Amino acid sequence: MIFSFFKLSRENIAQAIFKASIINLFTKFFGYLRQVIIATFIGFNLNTDAFFLAFSLLGLFLIFTEILDSLGIPKLVSAKKESLIKFRKIASSLFTFTLVSTLIVIPLAILFIYLFTYLILSNNPSKALLTREYFFLLIPFLISSFLFHYLGTIHRALRHFTVYFLSELIFSIIAFLLTLIGLIFTKNPKTIPIALSLAKIFSTIYTLLLSKPYFKYNFKIDCNVKKFFKTYLKLTFVYSVFYTIALIDKIFASFLPPKNISALTYGWMLALIPKGILRLENILITKFSEIELNIKVLNYYLFRIFLLNLFTSFLLLGFSPIVISLLFSYGNFSQIDKYLTVLATKYYSLGAPFIILWEIIYRIFQINGKILLLVPISLLVIGTNIFFNYILLFKGHLGLIGICIATDISYLIGVSLGYWFLWKLYHS
Repeated sequence: MIFSFFKLSRENIAQAIFKASIINLFTKFFGYLRQVIIATFIGFNLNTDAFFLAFSLLGLFLIFTEILDSLGIPKLVSAKKESLIKFRKIASSLFTFTLVSTLIVIPLAILFIYLFTYLILSNNPSKALLTREYFFLLIPFLISSFLFHYLGTIHRALRHFTVYFLSELIFSIIAFLLTLIGLIFTKNPKTIPIALSLAKIFSTIYTLLLSKPYFKYNFKIDCNVKKFFKTYLKLTFVYSVFYTIALIDKIFASFLPPKNISALTYGWMLALIPKGILRLENILITKFSEIELNIKVLNYYLFRIFLLNLFTSFLLLGFSPIVISLLFSYGNFSQIDKYLTVLATKYYSLGAPFIILWEIIYRIFQINGKILLLVPISLLVIGTNIFFNYILLFKGHLGLIGICIATDISYLIGVSLGYWFLWKLYHS
């Protein structure tokens, strides 16, 4: 029974959601436990603010790794229907594309961190230096993420969802153990990014070992690779919304006293617990690529996903002080840390259903080949977030609450416009 759970085989959507939910429950458990360890040993301070800011900055480049599923899965699913040979050919082209992307993005990331810390953090040299140090310690994490997401795309196209989610579980366990050991023996916050980088390398190796039968390595820039690059640029705007808004929030929070960036990070993490456990956007893209979508099917899934996340949002609104006390109120996690984290969790949870719906809606546009329609919407969402952050923080003086509300409003607008375009698309 247990072995069949981990068996490498094609899974239907019900099996995938069941297995993914169980595996992701453990994945998130170790992920949250790692955050508990950080809060207990370090608390919120300049180091944690710098680390979480560095990770958010890295997120701008992780966009390029996560695009691979929307870029590759529809084409791989289509190729698989023809033959395994065609599938391997597309997989080979996607690998070439992944390698070239890695070689382009890494130098850009290094240049970006110097420009950002020089232009944005010039008034705080200590935070600028720490942010750069943490960012460079996360570079191996970024490099490994390209191959990791490429391999995950291959397995999800084959409906081997469990392989991908197990690799994330391995990452989460190793990251937790290395962080725990590092903080116990060194008390040095820099063990946190080192642990993440090493864990990502190990989990990528695991996935690689299970992936060899399904594709061949052939470095060749063919017509498929060129098509990937054309679509890549369009997808960048859409995928950037999640990471860009998270970064914008932290940049505005840097104008607040220390601890606010760390509190935003923890509040964001807790508000998106359902997204982290179910990972519906990663499963449904395969399902939607295989069937002929219509507005009735779309409403069926979106309505139920919205209700589920609305329910968990109300739970967090009511019980976040209790949850945060149980999880984090130990060691160096102070009362002010708790207060700020409760605020961030409550107000981020108001917009959590829309954040999760956005992750699904833009993948539907990609499947329908209408991703260009989402580019102006994505830019509007980001622009709206900047506008409301400025108004609510500097004019309304709402502090941390204002930053969270700005994000909620942005995603509400994005989902509303995205759904309206889809409704028109399926009725045309």
